[in-house]
Amino acid sequence: QKFNQFTQASGLQANLSKSEAYFRGVRVTERQQILQMLGLASGELPFKYLGVPLSTKKLSLMQWQPLIDKMTKRITSWTAKTLSYA
Repeated sequence: QKFNQFTQASGLQANLSKSEAYFRGVRVTERQQILQMLGLASGELPFKYLGVPLSTKKLSLMQWQPLIDKMTKRITSWTAKTLSYA
């Protein structure tokens, strides 16, 4: 019902097969009831959203390294394509 309200209000359609619910401080029985009611899977932290690691705790350099490498590669590629040495 809440996803239907979201769709009506925003015009956007949530993809329930790609959606997960994240819990903190909720009893297991309540979690299971909520997941069943929403028809969602339970997600675990940390996870990536648009390539960015999300967590409730400070992330280590090793967890950030794939994103740093990707950004460095794109910047290097961009400078190689756009800068002229003339």
